[in-house]
Amino acid sequence: MIWDPANKSGESTVVSHIAAEIDASGGAEWLAKGGNIQELAKAIDHYLQEHGQGQAVESRYLVMLAARALSSVGEGKAARRLLLYGTGLVMPSEWDVTRGEAMWVLDLRQIAVRGDAPLELVFFGSLNIIMESIAEVWDGTEGEGTLGLRHVCAAVQALIGGPGNKKNAAALAEEIRTVCRQKLEQIGRGRGWKQTPQVMDLDV
Repeated sequence: MIWDPANKSGESTVVSHIAAEIDASGGAEWLAKGGNIQELAKAIDHYLQEHGQGQAVESRYLVMLAARALSSVGEGKAARRLLLYGTGLVMPSEWDVTRGEAMWVLDLRQIAVRGDAPLELVFFGSLNIIMESIAEVWDGTEGEGTLGLRHVCAAVQALIGGPGNKKNAAALAEEIRTVCRQKLEQIGRGRGWKQTPQVMDLDV
């Protein structure tokens, strides 16, 4: 939650936060040079003020508004990045087993949607889109690195509607890991990587 009191500088805390989120997600790379990040942030702040939401605003809601605004001006790639990184769906992390190198962690629980939709189709479709959207994080190392999968077990349970049969759950967990490896191999061939990022199940 972001509290937005009047401040001496005259700049809204909401504006500062939105601008920081866009910049941290790399969204700034797809905006024109100049003060466009600030302008976008001010436009969102103005929208919030008009709708009586200028004092207490959820951070995730700000990210959603900023992503929608970016998408509306044709910056779809920046919008996707902002949603992925700004909501914590994908984030960098360091684990001892990666020898101090950054690992990009994907929280699978956030994409295991519940409802009447064909869950596995939605889940694996979302997984493919997400990996395509974040692939560039490994361009600098030509594919060297690690994709960490968090909450694999929770995602499996959501997909099968509960704990279910242990054998079926284990098979689906392995399918998720395999799909990630195969997708990264496909992406790597297309981007000319020399290596393929490792896939690590952080539940194990």
